[in-house]
Amino acid sequence: MKRRTTQFVIAAAWIAIIAIAYATLTHVGFVYAIYFKLAPYLMRPAMRTYAHFEHIIAFAFVGALFGFAYLRRPILAFGIVIGAAALLEILQTMTPDRHGTLIDALEKMAGGSAGILVARAARRFWSAKDSPS
Repeated sequence: MKRRTTQFVIAAAWIAIIAIAYATLTHVGFVYAIYFKLAPYLMRPAMRTYAHFEHIIAFAFVGALFGFAYLRRPILAFGIVIGAAALLEILQTMTPDRHGTLIDALEKMAGGSAGILVARAARRFWSAKDSPS
Protein backbone atom coordinates (compact mmCIF):
# COMPACT_ATOMS: atom_id res chain seq x y z
CA MET A 1 0.00 0.00 0.00
CA LYS A 2 1.08 3.54 -0.52
CA ARG A 3 2.24 5.51 2.49
CA ARG A 4 -0.75 7.87 2.62
CA THR A 5 -3.22 5.01 2.33
CA THR A 6 -1.40 3.11 5.06
CA GLN A 7 -1.53 6.14 7.35
CA PHE A 8 -5.25 6.51 6.68
CA VAL A 9 -5.92 2.84 7.46
CA ILE A 10 -3.87 3.03 10.67
CA ALA A 11 -5.85 6.10 11.78
CA ALA A 12 -9.16 4.42 10.87
CA ALA A 13 -8.20 1.29 12.82
CA TRP A 14 -7.39 3.24 15.99
CA ILE A 15 -10.50 5.41 15.65
CA ALA A 16 -12.63 2.28 15.26
CA ILE A 17 -11.17 0.64 18.37
CA ILE A 18 -11.69 3.87 20.33
CA ALA A 19 -15.32 4.03 19.16
CA ILE A 20 -15.86 0.41 20.23
CA ALA A 21 -14.23 1.14 23.59
CA TYR A 22 -16.55 4.09 24.09
CA ALA A 23 -19.62 2.03 23.16
CA THR A 24 -18.44 -0.81 25.41
CA LEU A 25 -17.80 1.31 28.48
CA THR A 26 -20.48 4.01 28.21
CA HIS A 27 -23.91 3.91 29.82
CA VAL A 28 -25.86 0.87 28.65
CA GLY A 29 -28.76 3.01 27.37
CA PHE A 30 -26.54 4.45 24.64
CA VAL A 31 -25.67 0.98 23.39
CA TYR A 32 -29.27 -0.26 23.43
CA ALA A 33 -30.36 2.76 21.41
CA ILE A 34 -27.88 1.72 18.72
CA TYR A 35 -28.77 -1.99 18.98
CA PHE A 36 -32.48 -1.34 18.50
CA LYS A 37 -31.76 0.60 15.32
CA LEU A 38 -29.30 -1.95 13.88
CA ALA A 39 -30.76 -5.23 15.17
CA PRO A 40 -33.19 -5.76 12.27
CA TYR A 41 -30.24 -5.65 9.87
CA LEU A 42 -27.68 -7.58 11.93
CA MET A 43 -29.63 -10.27 13.72
CA ARG A 44 -32.53 -12.51 12.81
CA PRO A 45 -34.74 -13.76 15.67
CA ALA A 46 -33.54 -17.37 15.29
CA MET A 47 -29.90 -16.29 15.54
CA ARG A 48 -30.24 -14.15 18.69
CA THR A 49 -29.99 -17.11 21.03
CA TYR A 50 -26.72 -18.39 19.55
CA ALA A 51 -24.37 -15.45 19.61
CA HIS A 52 -24.13 -11.72 19.73
CA PHE A 53 -23.31 -11.18 16.09
CA GLU A 54 -22.79 -7.47 16.63
CA HIS A 55 -19.67 -8.34 18.67
CA ILE A 56 -18.35 -10.54 15.89
CA ILE A 57 -19.17 -8.06 13.12
CA ALA A 58 -17.69 -5.04 14.93
CA PHE A 59 -14.47 -6.82 15.83
CA ALA A 60 -14.18 -8.42 12.37
CA PHE A 61 -14.28 -4.90 10.93
CA VAL A 62 -11.68 -3.68 13.43
CA GLY A 63 -9.57 -6.79 12.84
CA ALA A 64 -9.62 -6.20 9.08
CA LEU A 65 -8.56 -2.58 9.60
CA PHE A 66 -5.68 -3.60 11.86
CA GLY A 67 -4.81 -6.43 9.48
CA PHE A 68 -4.43 -3.94 6.62
CA ALA A 69 -2.81 -1.31 8.84
CA TYR A 70 -0.07 -3.66 10.03
CA LEU A 71 0.32 -6.04 7.09
CA ARG A 72 3.96 -6.78 7.85
CA ARG A 73 3.34 -7.11 11.60
CA PRO A 74 0.54 -9.66 12.05
CA ILE A 75 1.52 -10.52 15.63
CA LEU A 76 1.09 -6.85 16.55
CA ALA A 77 -2.33 -6.74 14.86
CA PHE A 78 -3.46 -9.90 16.65
CA GLY A 79 -2.09 -8.62 19.95
CA ILE A 80 -3.92 -5.30 19.69
CA VAL A 81 -7.26 -6.79 18.64
CA ILE A 82 -7.28 -9.76 21.02
CA GLY A 83 -5.86 -7.65 23.84
CA ALA A 84 -8.52 -4.97 23.29
CA ALA A 85 -11.30 -7.58 23.36
CA ALA A 86 -10.03 -9.01 26.64
CA LEU A 87 -9.31 -5.63 28.22
CA LEU A 88 -12.70 -4.19 27.29
CA GLU A 89 -14.52 -7.15 28.81
CA ILE A 90 -12.49 -6.80 32.00
CA LEU A 91 -13.18 -3.06 32.14
CA GLN A 92 -16.90 -3.72 31.62
CA THR A 93 -17.00 -5.57 34.93
CA MET A 94 -15.94 -2.33 36.64
CA THR A 95 -18.88 -0.29 35.34
CA PRO A 96 -22.07 -0.25 37.42
CA ASP A 97 -24.55 -1.03 34.64
CA ARG A 98 -22.53 -3.36 32.39
CA HIS A 99 -21.09 -6.84 32.71
CA GLY A 100 -18.23 -8.52 30.92
CA THR A 101 -18.44 -12.20 30.07
CA LEU A 102 -16.03 -14.78 28.76
CA ILE A 103 -18.41 -15.64 25.91
CA ASP A 104 -18.50 -12.00 24.78
CA ALA A 105 -14.71 -11.81 24.92
CA LEU A 106 -14.35 -15.00 22.89
CA GLU A 107 -16.84 -13.75 20.29
CA LYS A 108 -14.92 -10.50 19.95
CA MET A 109 -11.58 -12.33 19.72
CA ALA A 110 -12.94 -14.70 17.06
CA GLY A 111 -14.39 -11.83 15.02
CA GLY A 112 -11.18 -9.81 15.27
CA SER A 113 -9.03 -12.79 14.30
CA ALA A 114 -11.28 -13.55 11.34
CA GLY A 115 -11.02 -9.93 10.19
CA ILE A 116 -7.22 -10.01 10.36
CA LEU A 117 -7.09 -13.30 8.44
CA VAL A 118 -9.43 -11.94 5.76
CA ALA A 119 -7.22 -8.85 5.39
CA ARG A 120 -4.13 -11.01 5.03
CA ALA A 121 -5.83 -13.29 2.50
CA ALA A 122 -7.06 -10.30 0.50
CA ARG A 123 -3.57 -8.82 0.45
CA ARG A 124 -2.09 -12.12 -0.75
CA PHE A 125 -4.76 -12.35 -3.43
CA TRP A 126 -4.05 -8.82 -4.63
CA SER A 127 -0.30 -9.43 -4.58
CA ALA A 128 -0.66 -12.61 -6.62
CA LYS A 129 -3.00 -10.90 -9.05
CA ASP A 130 -0.57 -7.99 -9.54
CA SER A 131 2.50 -10.16 -10.10
CA PRO A 132 3.40 -10.96 -13.70
CA SER A 133 2.61 -14.48 -14.84
